[in-house]
Amino acid sequence: MPHQRIFHLGLVLAAVAGCTGSIGDSNGRQGSNGAPTSGPTGSGSTGSGSTGSGSTGTGAGGSSGTNPLSQPTASMHKLTVVEFTNSLHDLLGSNAPVASQLEPDQQVNGFRSISGAVVAVSPTGVAQFEAAINAATQFAFSSATQAAMVLSCVPTSATDAKCSLSQVLGTFGRRAFRRPLTTADVDRFASVATDIAKEPGGSILVGLKYAVSAILQSPEFLYRVELGVPSPADGGRNKYTDFEMASRLASLLGGSVPDEALLNAAAGGKLATADGVRAQATTMISSQKAHQAFIDFANDLYGLDPSSDMPLSTTFKDPKFYANWTTTLPVAMQQELSMRIDDAAFNGDYLSLYDSPVAFVNNELAQIYGLPQAGVDGFRRLTLPAGSPRLGLLGSGAILAGNGLPQRTSPTLRGRFVSQQLLCKTVPPPPGNVDTTVLNTLPPGSSVKAVLAEHRKNPACASCHQMMDPVGLGLENFDSVGTYRTTENNAPIDATGDLDGAAFKDEASLSTALRNHPDAAACFVTKLYEQAQGRTPLGVDDPVLASLSKQFDQGHRADQLLLDIVSSDAYRFVEIATK
Repeated sequence: MPHQRIFHLGLVLAAVAGCTGSIGDSNGRQGSNGAPTSGPTGSGSTGSGSTGSGSTGTGAGGSSGTNPLSQPTASMHKLTVVEFTNSLHDLLGSNAPVASQLEPDQQVNGFRSISGAVVAVSPTGVAQFEAAINAATQFAFSSATQAAMVLSCVPTSATDAKCSLSQVLGTFGRRAFRRPLTTADVDRFASVATDIAKEPGGSILVGLKYAVSAILQSPEFLYRVELGVPSPADGGRNKYTDFEMASRLASLLGGSVPDEALLNAAAGGKLATADGVRAQATTMISSQKAHQAFIDFANDLYGLDPSSDMPLSTTFKDPKFYANWTTTLPVAMQQELSMRIDDAAFNGDYLSLYDSPVAFVNNELAQIYGLPQAGVDGFRRLTLPAGSPRLGLLGSGAILAGNGLPQRTSPTLRGRFVSQQLLCKTVPPPPGNVDTTVLNTLPPGSSVKAVLAEHRKNPACASCHQMMDPVGLGLENFDSVGTYRTTENNAPIDATGDLDGAAFKDEASLSTALRNHPDAAACFVTKLYEQAQGRTPLGVDDPVLASLSKQFDQGHRADQLLLDIVSSDAYRFVEIATK
């Protein structure tokens, strides 16, 4: 049928938009006060060579400067699976079905938010989005009662004066597009509803279903369009409009579309200043959505994204070696990590995550940690006993198991995790001709530490392994599931070492050294800034990161860091001032 071809075309255009970075004049661009303006939208490229192909960052404070771009470029961001799912639920109801088979997000520099600016939808992904949207709208418009939970009102006909199509579609479309619809937008979607209502067996409810489906299959829903407009008051730099700021805040602090309150703030010009943005973000950050959005960021940062190709829940451990690895244990580990992260991010010093004795356990996880069982099972907050060899993030089951192998631990993987994710060091991949199976079979009575020391004598391996192995060996008292032990291969475990000059004797003292490392705080700032901006840092970001790090050092509050980021000029402008 004609309308089916129209909707499919919308998704095809969305895929093309991801490659070209331009949607066209129908965007209804807004000026700084949110009023629609005429003229083209601009063309921020989102293909390779735009925001995602920059430097990886060699130090905790910023980038290596290898990106050929001296300034960030305006871009569109394809919705991540989480953003797409959350948005459909917010627009069509929390019970609206969302297909589980959606094209998985790729990660650039470890973050899904960055890949959204450089990866377009594949033909298969187009079909999956289309199927998901059609299923969700079918649910939302299954009855007038159900539709009333989605729309501001439900028209009784195409000519209903009290509840007009333009009113209904304008209100719904403003949230979906993250901006007010133009008259041309409203007329186009109202025409879809009217035409289909006139077809045999049609009705205004069926017409609205297809009009809403068309809105949701538009590039303007599937991509966050944030290109900015020149600001004469700021030397002509491109500044994000109020509605683009609403879109950015909703994505970062809620993983979804803006709600009515945020859109009303944008319409009232309240997101044009740093103080205005901070005020809105302060309200948003107390919501459960903001907490979940931060956990989603941390899952990317710590390599445990549940929606990735290799989530912790599907991690394999050989039952011959680890009979205690059940299907429920990794789920409990993931849940505990989320609870630890939330507790640290919104209740005080975030760096306490690195060396805190606080754990969140159910009975199964308590057994792994050597803690007492509870009469009534369920997650509970416990404090590890004084002198415990297990502390903080590095002692959590999620990190230990997630960086372990099926039949043994991996000091190299664990050390790489600390170096790359927590200290922002760049660890290159191993040369293609290097034997990485050296530890698969240890000689009887030999220690992992001795074998790795021998391995590092190979000049091709030494430089990288020196960054990883000594740190990872500090975690050897915990097997690949995270259970404490004192021997391995009938040899005593020596977990001593040093972290960039700070000596440690076990995981607990390593965690203290990590928390006190001069690069730990600045690295976290850089990672959260990458997530917020949806791009890798450039050289021009270095002063911004230095300023944010200085602010973060005043208590290490992650929630306050988010507010500092979103209210900074670097977040509110496409181009960053260099003077």
